[in-house]
Amino acid sequence: MSDPAARLAYEHARDLAARDAAHRALTERLLLRCADALDSFDRLLAEGANSAVSDVETYRRSLALIAGQLERDLAEEGLERVGHVGERAEPATHHVVDVRAAPPGAAGDEVLEVVRRGYRYRGQVLRAARVVVAADGGTEQGTERE
Repeated sequence: MSDPAARLAYEHARDLAARDAAHRALTERLLLRCADALDSFDRLLAEGANSAVSDVETYRRSLALIAGQLERDLAEEGLERVGHVGERAEPATHHVVDVRAAPPGAAGDEVLEVVRRGYRYRGQVLRAARVVVAADGGTEQGTERE
C-alpha cells in the first residue's frame, strides 16, 4: 500500500482484530473452566439423590472441593481475592460495613470479618470487599463508611 493513511487504517484494523481474537480466546477458556465446575456440581447433585452422599459432612466436603476447584481455576486466570481477616482495611479495596470494638491485640482499621469477598483482576479492583473493622479509640460503633 502506497497511501500512508490506508496503511495505518489497515494496521489498526489488524491490531483490533488480533486483540478481539485474544479476548475471545480468554473468555472461552474462562467459560470452559466454569463449565468444569458446573459439571462437578451436576455430578454431586445427581449423587445427592442416591444414598452415596447421604452424609451431610461428606456433602459439605464435596461442595468445598468444587468451590476450591473453581477458585483455583479463576486464580490461574488472574482473578485475585481481596479482603482477608487481619489485614488493614484500605479504601481502594475494602468497603467498611460495620465497625466493632477492637479485641485485644487488634489494631485500628484491622479487618475482623469479611462479609463479602472482593476481587481484583490484573491489578484492577472489580469489587471491593465488604468488611467489618476494628474501631480506633474515637470511632463510633455500627457506622457505615466508604
